[in-house]
Amino acid sequence: MKALRGTSLYPGIGTTRAEMERHLEEAHEAGINAVFTSLQLPEADPEILMQDFPWMCRLAHRHGMLVSADIADRTATRFGIDRFDTKAIKNMGVDTMRLDGGFEAEEMARLSHNTDGVLVMMNASFDEARLKKIYEAGVNRDQVLFCHNYYPMRYTGLLPDAVSQNNKLIHKYGFRVSGFVAGKHHRRIACGIGLPTVETLRDTPLSFTLQAMLHLGFDDLFFGDDLASLEEMKALANADLPMTFRMKLAVQDEKLKAWLNKRPLFQLQGSLEKIVRSHFEHSDSIYPGNCEIGLAGERRKGTVMLGKKNLYRYCGEIQIARTDLPDDPDIGIIGQIIDEDLPLLDLFKVEPDVLPAPKFRIEIVD
Repeated sequence: MKALRGTSLYPGIGTTRAEMERHLEEAHEAGINAVFTSLQLPEADPEILMQDFPWMCRLAHRHGMLVSADIADRTATRFGIDRFDTKAIKNMGVDTMRLDGGFEAEEMARLSHNTDGVLVMMNASFDEARLKKIYEAGVNRDQVLFCHNYYPMRYTGLLPDAVSQNNKLIHKYGFRVSGFVAGKHHRRIACGIGLPTVETLRDTPLSFTLQAMLHLGFDDLFFGDDLASLEEMKALANADLPMTFRMKLAVQDEKLKAWLNKRPLFQLQGSLEKIVRSHFEHSDSIYPGNCEIGLAGERRKGTVMLGKKNLYRYCGEIQIARTDLPDDPDIGIIGQIIDEDLPLLDLFKVEPDVLPAPKFRIEIVD
């Protein structure tokens, strides 16, 4: 399944049809392939929601987007359908029904075997016992996705380590998992501090947020907030691993610059406290030229370094300082990661059960 990169719209809470139409046109232009909504917001005007939601779905489908929507008892009641009637749900315009409470494992399994082409999206914040119960109930893995919630109130979002472990567990059982990032351009009504899944990513720059979410194991990403800007949606549509560090060169060496501009992938070597280093056994991680390149001096967090000749087989190895370090005559300074990307260094962790090791690349900026 192609990775979902989704925007959000919430009919019935003050967004006009003209705004939604313009937004979906921009989303299509940006490469967005899904739209998320909730049909159970208490602040939504029921009458407008009933009128605008089917219209929004038709327009999204015209642009080739999947529509994901929260479905619960009150949603079904409001639309006059049975919550297990996937044909009626599909006819509403919903491609992915997100089960927001009130469903047992057996009910989820039954829904996942529907023949109406409706994907079933389950809450991802389960422990293994709950997940195992769902799995053993006989779910159709081809029609099941998992999704974490978003959190409108500060300090209520999920912790990165907890999310990472949850996502690994979901992958262990062979499922995909999605999460939400906060928009900066526009915040949903009554949610002025954003709608993220991960609390520590509530206020971070979008470029960092997207890379962090992918590194935490999310397959699919949605904006929690509605009406994201065209620039935000382009960034989301193109979000992908490996992690990219943007670097300003400290030395002007055209051969080194040309090599780095090819953007070879560097594979993380070990979970080290002081540095991120490339795996020296991979030829594309070793600079093939004069290894005496680089400046001397103290190295602050984010300094990009090159091993010199005295390191023998480590000569030419790329390293990035994770913390401030003293001068080392065997290491040359070749650049500095820009401040906005420095927090990415804290995400690199290698655990024994995670293969392959994370990869990263370096992009030169002026």
